[in-house]
Amino acid sequence: MQTHIDLLRHGEVLGGSCYRGITDDPLTNKGWQQMQAKLDCHKHWDIIISSPLSRCHHFAQLLSSELQLALVTTPAFQEIDFGDWEGKTAEQIDAQLLSQFYADPVNVSPPNGEPFHYFQQRILVAWQALLEAQQGKRILLITHAGVIRIILAHSIGLDVQHSFRLKIGHACLSRLEYFHSPGKESFCQLTKHG
Repeated sequence: MQTHIDLLRHGEVLGGSCYRGITDDPLTNKGWQQMQAKLDCHKHWDIIISSPLSRCHHFAQLLSSELQLALVTTPAFQEIDFGDWEGKTAEQIDAQLLSQFYADPVNVSPPNGEPFHYFQQRILVAWQALLEAQQGKRILLITHAGVIRIILAHSIGLDVQHSFRLKIGHACLSRLEYFHSPGKESFCQLTKHG
């Protein structure tokens, strides 16, 4: 049995480039177009799952209605809380601390932000629940770059400290296929990333 999961990052967001974790900014018109264009050839799912943040959820609602598919909103799939970095550009953040965060996200967190290991655990618990509940289905998960990095790193066995090497641009679509056999451990392959 196979489970197909398409991971779609939201498109461009109002407010420009900044550390936007739990800040609930909506998509720009370009962001809507980016997501729609990415999915023009990919509309064969059984269910849509979305982060509750509007840059994911509003598009998911529209798509769910258009395709007449069930939509499940999962709070655990929202982006990391960047704490004091929320809404700030890289230039507005202490360069040394930012560098330390990217070099060692497990042990260095944004001030007053969500510790990376909490974020990772939140995502992986929700991910395992999704795989168990939706086994054998074709799933579209609309979420954020940080969430997708955690899922991809976990699925392909990449050390989480190297997950920032994965480039997840606006409206990036990645497909994972899980193969399930009774009595055997499931295995996964990344079949598409772009």
